[in-house]
Amino acid sequence: MAAVKTATDDGTLEAFPSEDSEDDAEPEDCDCDGLGGFPCWPCVQTGRKELPN
Repeated sequence: MAAVKTATDDGTLEAFPSEDSEDDAEPEDCDCDGLGGFPCWPCVQTGRKELPN
């Protein structure tokens, strides 16, 4: 079962939206500023930032 992220204007559902439709807004629970340059989990989970190697 897939969770639906967005519904389009034509009534179709998009379970896995493409990269260009991602919202780059900072998550409400973002705490990256207090981590010395390390990304917080909400930003990593949403794809906003990547974990360093």
